[in-house]
Amino acid sequence: MTAVKICGLTRSSDVELACALGAAYVGFNFSTRSPRRVTVEAGRRLADATLSHVLRVGVFVEESYEAMAEAADAARLDLVQIHRNLREEDLRRAPRPVLAVAAVDGVMVEAPEELLPRCRAVLFDSNAGGRSGGTGAPFDWSVLEQRRWPVPVFLAGGLGPANVGEVIRRLRPAAVDVASGVERSPGIKDPERMERFFAAVREADREAS
Repeated sequence: MTAVKICGLTRSSDVELACALGAAYVGFNFSTRSPRRVTVEAGRRLADATLSHVLRVGVFVEESYEAMAEAADAARLDLVQIHRNLREEDLRRAPRPVLAVAAVDGVMVEAPEELLPRCRAVLFDSNAGGRSGGTGAPFDWSVLEQRRWPVPVFLAGGLGPANVGEVIRRLRPAAVDVASGVERSPGIKDPERMERFFAAVREADREAS
C-alpha cells in the first residue's frame, strides 16, 4: 500500500484513528505560524497515542535547532520535516533524519538535489516555503512525471479522498501526505473523510498492481 501520512494532528483521538486506519506516519506541526500548531507538551501526549510501528514526524518552519531538539525529545520524533529552503546546516544540526520539502511552482521544481541523497525522503508541496508549513493547495502533477529522485517521494498539496487515487496512479509515490483534505477545521480531523481517504488509496493501489 502507498504509505499515508496524516499531518497537522492536534488531538489524541485523531492520532489513534489515523493509526487504526493504517497510517505509516503521523505529523505534528510545531511551527508557531501554523493554525495546527501544537506545544511541546501536546506533542508528548500525541506521541503517547501513536502506535509503536507508526513514525512520528515533526513539522518546522523557522524554529531554532534547540526548539527542534526539545520537540523531538518530548514527542519522540522519528523524522523532522523542514519547510524552508534546505541548507547544509539543517542536515548537520537537525535532531532527527530529515524529510526534505521541495516547492513546486508552476513548471519549476525547487529541489535541493545536491542535498537530497542525505535525506530520508523528499516531500513535494505547492509551497515549501509556506509560512505555516504547507498551503493545502494543489499543484500541476505533470511537472513531476518522468522525473527520478535519489530518495523516496512523498506528495502533498491539496490531496483529499477525491483526487488521491489519481495522483497515485499517475506518479506512484512512496507516500501521500494529507492535512486539510481530511479536516472539519484546522487541526480537527473528520473521521468519515479520513476513512474515505484510506479507501481511495487502497483502491488506487489495487488498480496499479
